[in-house]
Amino acid sequence: MTEMPWGALFGLLFMTMGPIRAIAVFSKVGESDAASGVRALAGRSALLVAGAFVLTVLIGNAVLGAWGGSFPVLIGAGGLVLVALSLQALLVPSLPAAPLDPERTPAAAIAFPGLFPPIAVSVPLIFATPFPGWETKLGILALGLGLIAVNWLLMLRAKAILGAIGPVPLQLFGAVFGVLQLALGLQFIRDAMALLATAPFP
Repeated sequence: MTEMPWGALFGLLFMTMGPIRAIAVFSKVGESDAASGVRALAGRSALLVAGAFVLTVLIGNAVLGAWGGSFPVLIGAGGLVLVALSLQALLVPSLPAAPLDPERTPAAAIAFPGLFPPIAVSVPLIFATPFPGWETKLGILALGLGLIAVNWLLMLRAKAILGAIGPVPLQLFGAVFGVLQLALGLQFIRDAMALLATAPFP
């Protein structure tokens, strides 16, 4: 039996909901890392993302099955979302924005889709479906929640980190990840079409 590709899962989670995204999003919250409300908003946002990730892993496949969704269609949907996100990152310039007031900004507005984009829902489901056991689910949860915890720590120092390294590295990582996500999205769509072509008719 094929083993769970943990390295590939971690790479996709890192690209779609990892530290680069967390620093970029939270660098726009508050005038400084020490501004009133920044720490509280970071905590609430991280908790929302953690809750969404847990629900995705625990009930996502059951909901998909109840709706009659198939594994190839799930892969295709994930591919389409990856293509859309990558094209947005590559073609739409990121314009400077005024700092968000951490005491007026709802945590949900930061968490979704900033910290937890739609593709972050598809990725764990794509990997969990062929390996439905609880051991796999617990492993995916540990990986995702560990990444969210690291993101939370970096969110508390996002502006200091960005000030130290400058915006160019984030822009470079964004461009590289955008190209990689585009390639992965097209691969997902290709795999979905191949699976659908060989699937038996009901």
